[in-house]
Amino acid sequence: MRPGSGQPPGRGWLRPRGPVLSLAVARFFGAVASYMVLPFIAVRLTQAGDGLAVAGIVTGVGPLVRMLAGTLGGMAADHLGRRRTMLLGNAISVLAMAGFAMSHGALAYALLNGMNGLARAVAGPAQSAAIADVTEPEERAQAYAYGRVAMNVGAAIGPFLGAFFVLAHPTLVFLGAAGASALVVALLFFTVPETGRQLRQVTNREAMRRMATDPALWLYVVGGSMQLGVYMVIETIFPAFLRGAVPGGLEVYAVMTLVNTAMVAVLQIPLNRWLGRLRPATGFAAGLFFFAAAYLGIAYLRNPLALILTMVVFTAGEMTVFVVMPAYEASMGDEAVRGRTFGALSMKQAGAALGPLVVGGLLQLGGAHLAFPAVSAIALCSGLILVWSVHKRERRNVERPAAETSAG
Repeated sequence: MRPGSGQPPGRGWLRPRGPVLSLAVARFFGAVASYMVLPFIAVRLTQAGDGLAVAGIVTGVGPLVRMLAGTLGGMAADHLGRRRTMLLGNAISVLAMAGFAMSHGALAYALLNGMNGLARAVAGPAQSAAIADVTEPEERAQAYAYGRVAMNVGAAIGPFLGAFFVLAHPTLVFLGAAGASALVVALLFFTVPETGRQLRQVTNREAMRRMATDPALWLYVVGGSMQLGVYMVIETIFPAFLRGAVPGGLEVYAVMTLVNTAMVAVLQIPLNRWLGRLRPATGFAAGLFFFAAAYLGIAYLRNPLALILTMVVFTAGEMTVFVVMPAYEASMGDEAVRGRTFGALSMKQAGAALGPLVVGGLLQLGGAHLAFPAVSAIALCSGLILVWSVHKRERRNVERPAAETSAG
């Protein structure tokens, strides 16, 4: 049994305790911090007179930095260990959130959002690798699902706390986010053991060679980048769009966020036993179809109830994709290169950086009837590429044992 797995191998059901529980709680506080700030960056910039395109650029800087620095974060996770790397990344996040409290304007927000993206680039691969380190393969879908539920609850609480603090004083939003990030540092320091430190077993050169010769991985990066861009639109640009398109738009967005969180919190774990049995190709195809359908609804519907129903469809896609995705990613690299593999997968953040930028520009150019059908089409293309990646990997896994048997 791996440390912290909570049960003997092979049971396939994991109770959240030990490091798995601590990492889930860390994701909760991390999400509270991020979502206290992230939705209000675009809102505050548009209130100050900047356009949606500028807001898209600023919100896209964080994911862009995360993409560029993710490989370094993966190397650190394998070399320094998962716990040390997570502590470093979350300490940077504390500084970034505190910096927002003392800054104003698009340029300052872009620089600080980039700093927060660096924090996530450092901590993200280590956190994903740590979960894989302390669980058996058949338990990982459950372990990642607990983290996903915790993150969604934090993502729902964050905007409500942010709105409350904004009414009191805008600076309190960022100070509250810095406090939540500091809680993550304390939690990791006192409750999560060190794992990883595999650099001596596999050199960086060998790790990069393995990844460079894996076409399934790079197909997955392309498809996952498109998927993440589709997902991030609703987290960043959409609330600012809704504010101008629907009376009481921010209130409608808050209700949509609450519906999303309630569905994930109530349904994700019970559904996960069934969703976890889906073939990755089936899960990706179904989830991205739901995303596409939701964005078509957003393009043409303006009734608040109808918009809330589109969030139900969107959440069905989210619950499906984000069960299949992390467990599939964990299967891409063995323990010796796990951190660096997750670091390479940070290149998917290109989509998170470009999605808000492109959609913000399309909204200004042609409105919702141009922008959101385009997002729907990208979702469908993403699904096709992800399915292609899965088929490539399955074929490679079949061919490799056959080749090794012939050689032997």
